[in-house]
Amino acid sequence: MNPNKINWSEEKEKIKSMPKREALSYIWMYFKIPIIAIVFVLAFGTFLIIRIATNIPDNWLMVNFSNTYADVGTGSKLWEDFTKAEGYDLTKKKVEFNASSYFDYTKNQARGNAYYNAFITLADTGELDAITMERESLAALGRSGRLMDLNDERCASIKKKYADRFVYYEPEEPDEDHPGPIPVGIDISDSILISEYHVYSESCALGVGAQSKNLKEVEDFLDYVLGEG
Repeated sequence: MNPNKINWSEEKEKIKSMPKREALSYIWMYFKIPIIAIVFVLAFGTFLIIRIATNIPDNWLMVNFSNTYADVGTGSKLWEDFTKAEGYDLTKKKVEFNASSYFDYTKNQARGNAYYNAFITLADTGELDAITMERESLAALGRSGRLMDLNDERCASIKKKYADRFVYYEPEEPDEDHPGPIPVGIDISDSILISEYHVYSESCALGVGAQSKNLKEVEDFLDYVLGEG
C-alpha cells in the first residue's frame, strides 16, 4: 500500500468498523513499515539524548548494515566474532553495529524515508564510520555527499590495500577536483558477510562515513571480513 495514495478518512472508518483483533491485524499488515520507521526514529532520538546527557564513551567503530534482515546488530554473532578477534577494550569505547536501516537512494534520492534521515544525522555528526549495502545502491548513495572520497589522503592505507575493489559514481557536474568517477566504496561481495553471515545474497559494498574519525578501525573491519587480518 502506497502511503501517498491512502485515503486516511476511509481507512479510519474501515478500521473503526472492524473487530479489535481484525483491526490490529489489518493495521500491522498494511502499515507495519511506517510503524517500524517511526519507532526507529523515536528510538534513535532517545539514543542521542541519552548519549549527550550521560556522556557515553565514544565508539571504536559504528557500522550501519542497510537493507538486510540478517541478525548482525550489536550483540550478534558477527559483532561478537569481530570484537573478540580485534581485541577492542569495550570498557573504554564501544563497537556499534546497526542492522535496522532500510532505504534506497536510487529511488527519488530516498526523500521522505525516515531511515535515510537517520543515516544523514549519523553521517553529519561523525557517528557513522561505515555503511554496507548492495553495490549499486552504495554507488548511488555516493551522490549524497555523505560518503568519503576514497582518494582522500586520510584513506591512503585503505586505498593501498583495496584500490582494485573500489566502487565509483559519476559526478553530475565534474569539476577540477573531481574530473572523473569518484570512489566511494569497496566491493566486499566475496567477504564473509555473504558467505558466512548471509547479510546480503549477491553483491555487497562498504562506504566510509564522510566525517568518520575511525579509519583505522574501518580498515580493521575490512581486513576482518575479507580475511586479510
